[in-house]
Amino acid sequence: MPEWGRVNRKHPCCICDRTDWCGTSPDGTLACCMRVKSDRPTKNGGWLHRIINAPLQSAPRLHAPPPRVPSRCAIDWAAMLRRFERDTRKADVERLAANLGVSPCSLSSLGIVWAAPHHAWGFPMSNAARETIGVRLRTESGRKWAIPGSHNALFWPKDLTGRGPLLFCEGPTDTAALLDLGYDAIGRPSCEGAVEMVIEVVQHLHRRDVVVVADADEPQRQPDGSVRRPGLDGANRLAQALTEAGYRPKVIQPTQGKDARAWLQAGATRAVVDAVIASALYWRAPRG
Repeated sequence: MPEWGRVNRKHPCCICDRTDWCGTSPDGTLACCMRVKSDRPTKNGGWLHRIINAPLQSAPRLHAPPPRVPSRCAIDWAAMLRRFERDTRKADVERLAANLGVSPCSLSSLGIVWAAPHHAWGFPMSNAARETIGVRLRTESGRKWAIPGSHNALFWPKDLTGRGPLLFCEGPTDTAALLDLGYDAIGRPSCEGAVEMVIEVVQHLHRRDVVVVADADEPQRQPDGSVRRPGLDGANRLAQALTEAGYRPKVIQPTQGKDARAWLQAGATRAVVDAVIASALYWRAPRG
């Protein structure tokens, strides 16, 4: 029976876009992703996904061609963002900033644009090399999704000072809040996302003072009786990965509000957040 092909740098996983662990079926119709869950778990600990637009075959070939991964659709993100930027009005950005409780300057630093075809605001998502690989959309009411073809990645500000700690938080608006407080901050796509990208960024920027800002989510009781705190659990997993990579991160949570933006709206200042960071211990794996 033909073996599944392994992903690599030339042909990354078409589900999670990473270059290791995952695989593709010999006929190119299925992907086994080791990171993104589906309703079809596999024996090796991954999840099975059908590759969109891959040809369906009624029976396996006796002489299968070499394993292949369908090439990603080439999207000119820079051209798309330039088109969106032409529809972006300063007054509308200022209005959104007032509604969110952050500054127009911080939103602009994150590259905010009005994505008119989607009737939503767009935030570029970039990889560790600062290459745009997707756009996160957000409506005025707060609904969030991404432009088709996007890959979850990081929300980078235009400039980092290189001074003080480097903070990682969830989402672009929390990133804007931390930028308003004067921090170097980069946003993750979710509480679980872009772990490897974060490590690459820290390595590339040679930053040793790293802080993960976790959302203070309400505890969620699971069917097995355990309690899950998505924001804190995701932050701890990132901190563990950073620790295993040789860094000494800290994890903090807002002392008021559920996230960094709510914390800012509740009156947090740079001095307040500095004090919380200073009092936090370097992350250590929980015992037991």
